[in-house]
Amino acid sequence: MSLHKEVEVDLLIIGSGLAAVSVALHVPASMNVLLVSKGKKTETNSMRAQGGIASAYLEQTPFSHQADTIQAAKGHTDEEMITFITEAGRHVITELESFGVTFDRDASGHYALGREGAHSLPRIFHSGGDQTGERMMTQLLQQLQHPILEETVVTELLMNGQQVVGAVGYQGENPMRISARAVVLATGGIGGLFLTSTNDPSLTGDGLALASQAGAELGDLGYIQHHPTILVHNGKSQGLITEALRGAGAYLMTADGRRLMVDHPQGDLAARDEVAAVITATRKNEPVYLNTTMVQALDQRFPTFVKKCESLNISPDLVEVTTGVHFLMGGIKTDQAGRTTVPGLYAVGETASTGLHGKNRLASNSLLECFVVGKQLARQLQLPERQPLPNRRVQDDETRAVESLLTEVLQVELHEKLLEDALRTIELSSDGQRTGRQAEINQLKTRTARLLLEGAIRRVKGEQVHEQMVTAATT
Repeated sequence: MSLHKEVEVDLLIIGSGLAAVSVALHVPASMNVLLVSKGKKTETNSMRAQGGIASAYLEQTPFSHQADTIQAAKGHTDEEMITFITEAGRHVITELESFGVTFDRDASGHYALGREGAHSLPRIFHSGGDQTGERMMTQLLQQLQHPILEETVVTELLMNGQQVVGAVGYQGENPMRISARAVVLATGGIGGLFLTSTNDPSLTGDGLALASQAGAELGDLGYIQHHPTILVHNGKSQGLITEALRGAGAYLMTADGRRLMVDHPQGDLAARDEVAAVITATRKNEPVYLNTTMVQALDQRFPTFVKKCESLNISPDLVEVTTGVHFLMGGIKTDQAGRTTVPGLYAVGETASTGLHGKNRLASNSLLECFVVGKQLARQLQLPERQPLPNRRVQDDETRAVESLLTEVLQVELHEKLLEDALRTIELSSDGQRTGRQAEINQLKTRTARLLLEGAIRRVKGEQVHEQMVTAATT
């Protein structure tokens, strides 16, 4: 007799952030849907989102939003996808409001829009200032009619021939098997693979490893966004500082008062990769600070930031900042409806690679993508007939620690030799055989780390070839 818990559903959604919830909110109520969360259902990057959601809702056309997205991305984009998401994004604000989400307004009742890095005009909608993610997700989770199984990690997708038909994993320490007519990967980011990031620590790129093992196409894994402003106190990182502060008048400076971005055409609101590069270069010689003294109504508009400073017993007027791993632009290749290259398998949110973000994501486009593509996936979802599960059980595996290695080499500046050495270390290292949930979680981490390192090496080599071609063409 099997000791595995057996579950049968129509649709299995792996994740509980905005991408996962958007799918679940838009599928037919009669569909048997199960969401599984690796930790608590609130342990997501969506819940942590401070900046807000970008939308051209109040603009005559989405063309400016599209242009800003393309300019920030610097290539590797799908312009049809950008057009689709920015056009559909004009309706997102009213639909979120229909689910009970409220957005900040000024004294006259107009939306209090914010501006962030690389946006040409204010189009960021906030809820509770820098509490947008928490307020939005709390409200949407209350609207959800489908169950969420918490503390449940999926360690492998199950295949019948070339089709995904379910998954195996653990609920707590108890093994389980799930039969599903389709599976959606909405597992979020990769920040948990690093010693310091803006992400929830539980997010370790599981979807990438699961999809790769199932044979799905992945792409652009070498493009990892480092957020420019992570709060530093006593030499330790203390979490993200929203760039909406810089949109409200805050600026970057050195101890002697020199403004870092004064020579850039977009100033402190340049694209994230450009600001992060300047901060990284400067911090090699001296600290970098964020000056917020020009921000009006700081307490009301940025309560998360102010409370963090109060908890550290520091003034919010001037804080030290550094860069930190924030967002993976690449991921599992999908179309506009989240379909991967493997039948029965879908992906949405940060784990997916839609072509929206290119080499560098435009600020606050991530929540927009989650909601729009999640809805499109649900609307176009066609469930195949249920197929029998293979006789696959959770198994013993090897454990490896990867966080320190990735943190050291996947920086703003990439070096080919360090990347290749790190990949070699991961491929050769082994701590011996272990059993159970943690062993399989560690194996997922190792698979994802290998994919990220291979992607970074391809990126570096590709950029070297491009530079050589440009040099040859100009000499």
